[in-house]
Amino acid sequence: MIRPTPPSPRVGRLFRFATLMFVWLCVPGLASAQTLSLAETEDLVRNRYFEGMPEERVARIGRAGADRLVVMLSDPEEASSHAQILLALGLCGSPGARSAILGWAASLERLASSGRVGASRRLGVPRSIEVDRDAFKAWQALPYALGHTAKFDPRAVGDLERWLRAPAPDWTFRQFNGPRLRDLARRSALTSLALTGLPEARQVLDRAGRDASDTRFEAHLRDARALHTERVRETMQ
Repeated sequence: MIRPTPPSPRVGRLFRFATLMFVWLCVPGLASAQTLSLAETEDLVRNRYFEGMPEERVARIGRAGADRLVVMLSDPEEASSHAQILLALGLCGSPGARSAILGWAASLERLASSGRVGASRRLGVPRSIEVDRDAFKAWQALPYALGHTAKFDPRAVGDLERWLRAPAPDWTFRQFNGPRLRDLARRSALTSLALTGLPEARQVLDRAGRDASDTRFEAHLRDARALHTERVRETMQ
């Protein structure tokens, strides 16, 4: 009998980190399944959590609540909550979630190109805009939001593949510049794909080309494939 090879410690660490980012740390509670009101939905994404938003409450966001989140996502006054709004849209399974998430990403690029986002234009670096912390946090959350969305809308898997292959953003955040941002985007896309456990996501991971010049990417790709296998195994138990 062939025994399965246990996951490496590196894969275990990746799984724990990605699970936190995916907001899967909370144990479902005994709360009523009643749909959240608009006020409750707003409070849910505006609050701050040490271990992510409570998934059982996010699942209670109704159609009206999801529509309200879309409006909040386009409101600059709600920028500090945009990261959690993106995750909530992905988790709640709203039919318009994917469109809203991608719309936010497109708006960030438009605003960055116009110089209307962030604190300053870096001297001596053409068209390099420094975005603010809220925009950077939301950008980090975006691939994980798409990973959630993929459970309801498989087109999000293709979005993550494009995220994986996209060039570096045309903006900076503190010490994060083009190469570092692209590295961060690629690794978060791999992890998000892996955590879906979907066969379409595995196909993307298998198609991801080798990059001999980037050993860290190669290592993360191997870990992501192993993590996907682990997720599939968990769903079959």
